[in-house]
Amino acid sequence: ICRDYFGLEIDDETEFADWSIALSALFFSDPTASPTTRQLAIVGGDRLIKVIDRSIAAIRDRGGKDERPLARLVALMDQGRLSQPDIHSIMLGMIAGFVPTNVLAGGNCLDVILSRSDARQAVDAAIAAGGTGKLDRAILEAMRFKPIWVGPWRYTARDAVIGQGTRRERLVKAGTVVMPATLSAMFDPEIVQRPNEFDTSRPYRDYMVFGHGIHLCIGAEIARIQIGECVRALFSKPKLRRARGRAGKMVNVGAYPASLKVDFERSPLCRTVDQSMVTVVCPIRRAVPLDAVRDKVGALGNPAIDEVGNALDNVGTVHFASLAVAATGRDEKSDLETGAVVLEISGDGSTDDVIGAITQAIGHRLRPILRAVCGLPDDASLQDFLKKHHIEISPSFGSTAGLVFSGTPGHSVRRILAEAELADSVREIVEKPRAGTGNALAVLTEARRHAQSLGQFGWAFEPAESLLERPPGRWWRALTTTLLAPAVLATVAIVILACWRMTYVLVFGNPHGVTFTNVAIAGTALLLAVLGLLAIALLFIGLCFLSLRRLEDKDRPQNTPIDLGALDSILANEDHCAQNHLTAISTMKAGTLRRLALRLSFYLISISAQKVFKPGFLATINTIHFARWVLLPGTDKLMFFSNYGGSWESYLEDFIAKASEGLTGVWSNTEGYPRTRWLFLDGARDGDRFKRWARRQQVPTLFWYSAYPHLNTARIRINSKIRRGIASATGSEARNWVSLFGSLQRPLARPAATVGREPAPLPVEELEAGEIQSIFFGPFGALGHAHMLAIRVPEELPAMQRRAWLDFVIDKTSFGDGVPAGRAMTVAFGPDGLRRLGLKGGVDDDPLDTFPAAFRHGMGNPERSRILDDTGPDAPDKWQWGSATAPVDAVVICYAAEPAVLKGEVAAAKRKTTGAGMKIVAELPLVVNREPKKDGGTTQHAGNDGKPERARAYEHFGFADGVSQPIVRGTSRASKGAAPMHLVAPGEFLFGYRDEHGFYPASPSVRAAQDRTGILSQVRRNRQIPGQPPPPRDFGRNGSFLVVRQFEQHVELFDDYCKHAAARAARETGDNAITPRWVAAKMLGRWQDGSSLVRNPDGRPGRGVDNDFALGAEDPQGHRCPLGSHIRRSNPRDSLGEDRETQIRIGKRHRILRVGRTYEKKDRSGKVEKGLLFMCLNADIERQYEFIQQTWVSSSLFQGLVGEKDPTIGARDGGGRFSIPSWEKVTVLRDMPQFVTTKGGGYFFMPSRSALRYLISRL
Repeated sequence: ICRDYFGLEIDDETEFADWSIALSALFFSDPTASPTTRQLAIVGGDRLIKVIDRSIAAIRDRGGKDERPLARLVALMDQGRLSQPDIHSIMLGMIAGFVPTNVLAGGNCLDVILSRSDARQAVDAAIAAGGTGKLDRAILEAMRFKPIWVGPWRYTARDAVIGQGTRRERLVKAGTVVMPATLSAMFDPEIVQRPNEFDTSRPYRDYMVFGHGIHLCIGAEIARIQIGECVRALFSKPKLRRARGRAGKMVNVGAYPASLKVDFERSPLCRTVDQSMVTVVCPIRRAVPLDAVRDKVGALGNPAIDEVGNALDNVGTVHFASLAVAATGRDEKSDLETGAVVLEISGDGSTDDVIGAITQAIGHRLRPILRAVCGLPDDASLQDFLKKHHIEISPSFGSTAGLVFSGTPGHSVRRILAEAELADSVREIVEKPRAGTGNALAVLTEARRHAQSLGQFGWAFEPAESLLERPPGRWWRALTTTLLAPAVLATVAIVILACWRMTYVLVFGNPHGVTFTNVAIAGTALLLAVLGLLAIALLFIGLCFLSLRRLEDKDRPQNTPIDLGALDSILANEDHCAQNHLTAISTMKAGTLRRLALRLSFYLISISAQKVFKPGFLATINTIHFARWVLLPGTDKLMFFSNYGGSWESYLEDFIAKASEGLTGVWSNTEGYPRTRWLFLDGARDGDRFKRWARRQQVPTLFWYSAYPHLNTARIRINSKIRRGIASATGSEARNWVSLFGSLQRPLARPAATVGREPAPLPVEELEAGEIQSIFFGPFGALGHAHMLAIRVPEELPAMQRRAWLDFVIDKTSFGDGVPAGRAMTVAFGPDGLRRLGLKGGVDDDPLDTFPAAFRHGMGNPERSRILDDTGPDAPDKWQWGSATAPVDAVVICYAAEPAVLKGEVAAAKRKTTGAGMKIVAELPLVVNREPKKDGGTTQHAGNDGKPERARAYEHFGFADGVSQPIVRGTSRASKGAAPMHLVAPGEFLFGYRDEHGFYPASPSVRAAQDRTGILSQVRRNRQIPGQPPPPRDFGRNGSFLVVRQFEQHVELFDDYCKHAAARAARETGDNAITPRWVAAKMLGRWQDGSSLVRNPDGRPGRGVDNDFALGAEDPQGHRCPLGSHIRRSNPRDSLGEDRETQIRIGKRHRILRVGRTYEKKDRSGKVEKGLLFMCLNADIERQYEFIQQTWVSSSLFQGLVGEKDPTIGARDGGGRFSIPSWEKVTVLRDMPQFVTTKGGGYFFMPSRSALRYLISRL
């Protein structure tokens, strides 16, 4: 009223209200003439006069027509009809009459309506009828019961007679303080009929709420509208009621109401909901093969078939559901496997609600399965059957051992979907091209108007409950919750009291009487009892852990990879959307101690998730939607179900790096698990062996339903923040809201790093350099000419020919640190190549089984193609080499400083290869381009000897190549000094050395009996334990996996797109600084000369190559180097979490050593094809190369982005997009085509010198 209607310039609403209340208190509630009240009123009046004067000045500055009251008063003053003190007097009266008076009137009215059922009924009926008449009468009647004042206090200016001519006649002398009792008058039975009843039909003469006669308040109409609409808004809320306890009672400050809190039922999309994780275990009672049961369940589909999926969508309360068949043993009579059908459901509401929803939606599909195999009677209720077989899961005794976890607690299915739709609808507003630097508040305002105009997002403007933004807890909360749990507290108290009594009686002789001595004895007995119990408890725990430790040393971990056929059936159902489902079945180790350890681990994880971590997080992991462990009743089978976002590899790597102790605490109690220490240590930390074990436990998910398959938990959280910003973000928060689109919110202040947080550095291992192929130490930059041969090794070649070829290879291959003089050669083999060239096992073993599945699958495998995003024009069936129709068993790359030397080397290699009966499938001439593009800019730096360094290589898009490389500990490069973020343990690239976690990776090996001459060393073990059998021979030692991919680069297309995108963006934003060079740099993350956008955001020339920047610390929101740029995706460094140092350490687990080169080849027509022969070395193809490609480069949800892939090498259909965020806006490049096409590739093993000798020895 005061700002918008009167026309006052108000900055701080709270201060303005306080001033007006102080003034009103003097006018209406100071019968005793309190000096304090008067002093406050004087100060408040002074402040209000200054506000009035400033508002008068603002009106004059603005000029123009203004019909608001203050402007009209100013016009009268300018005409000489009013003075400025007159305006002060008028406005002070109006301010005091509206702000405090309406607050008091509205508060009292609310109190009456909430207190009287008849008043509430009248208000509800008036609101339901619509209009304003009935509601105004109901409010007026409510105010009669508790008006603004019992009566106003006034001073008598002169002698006066009241009640003249009546028996109440009385003389009131001048100066007397009087109070017209308006409340009493409205309840005078002589005037008002039935005064104590709530009657909205009374005549207006019965009311003195707003004065009477000539004293009727001039603001009555405004107050009526203001209070009426407030009441309408409040009582339109469902189930409005007083808040419980003292909060629901009126609290006054002086005569004015300060607070009266109400509660109401929020709309479904504005409140949190209870979630139930239902697990139904139905034993299979019919003698049927489990495979037949699996076929029945599999018919429901993964993902769910349309009929099932649509039915569950329509229910709208089921987040995820899966159905599994678990083998639990073998029946001795029928010799058939026994098992159970396990239904896993995560839904909104109670357990009965969730089971009811499933029964309603797909009961007709579940009933035939359960009737056929689980004994469901034909006439029985399916819902009752499911309830009967539902099991309660918890870590506590008395329930089935298990653990449940929700990653989006409180968010219903409908809310998740609605908030996603809201985010999509306002995204087009935020991403509109805008001139200048942007205005976040204007963007937010426009987004709000757009959402309102659509008519379906009214709920988005209401306050909403959310658990997702709550801060983490503290460890002490977990401890106090545990100790103060009723069962624990009662048990501890009873035990302590019993022991105290025993000590008091048996040790001290049960002294009688209340004396100081006896009280001291009682205290001593209590102390001894507590100390004794603590000692016993510690002794018991210690003995348990010592027993576990002995069992751990006796364990026999299993390290064999999963069978490829089983893996194919699992992979067939993975990576089809933004989420995946995991079903795993493990066998418990025998013994009560293992069962106790399992429950202990479950409890520690559960209490940490509830009381320590942020809601929906496990430690810092937030990729899980819903997950549970359950020990199937009456069996030794531990099942694990997880609905998670991202790939299987990224999911497990998260736990390996961030929460390995939890996984180890649970699964160390199952058979075959990697070796552990003290229940929680090692185990999952030995990532490679853990993932092999995890794959062996996994079974195909036969049926799986997801209500929102396109969303991961990160996106759900971002959408929740977008919705909250729409509802309540202020001007200062608008910038953070805009950053939710294509950027990240500003990170919160972090405590300074404390000393000792860094783990102890790994010991530097001496590399056996003479055994390692030289390409590992550097990509032979001095040898500027090279040639790649892709070779097929036919079956059944004579051993003599194969041996001769290997003799040639080992003679020509370069080994050792340093660049070979004049020439070099590198060789690597595929799985068939290794087998055909001597890597064969005995009768019942195959050395290739010790190689990881990705290598044995090959790059062209359909499941790996989905992981690598090799679809459309990149699909393997379109490759020139490396596919199933053009297989490659070995690659040979020859290097030379001079073309003539290279020509001779290649000719010799071809001659030896074809002479041995092998076929050259493809070849590729490799070049080193040291000439940058004309607009790229280049600098040349002097080396340590003062001479210019060799010019940098440039890839065909015009960027300096080979800028960012890991530096391997133990190499000469590492000894020259390097930034710690780039120093990586040799075990991340070479077998036979420790990795970043301090373990020796699982290395390809052969039996000792197959290496009788001892060419190979023994496999190194992480820990030597007495009684273990001797280790096998290490075929992989000093070797590495070589990933090779041929990418054709569409250079002209890239240049044209950068040109047109820059012109369009510059035109739409009015920013002439947007040039093709700028667009290209934003897409890659560097300028063409190799300088980074992080440290050279304006692209100033001559800055030189830099690579030691920290993306998270220096550019956390991507305002310089966009979040989706190539260098951020290929190596995010410290930017994927709040703990920068931890992110650097995690990133080292995913580094690759790039050793590729550009190529140029002419076809028969003379057309030149330009591209890159990408090559990289890594010890784990899945964890390193495939992880980068799937989780970072090709992910459309990377760092919360939507529908974006790597702008330079991502697979697209021509509709790609790329977000470039800045301070208060985001620029989106659209219609981005595919700039790179895959033409061939493969996974190869690059053996050591000894491994090559071993192959020769087997021929």
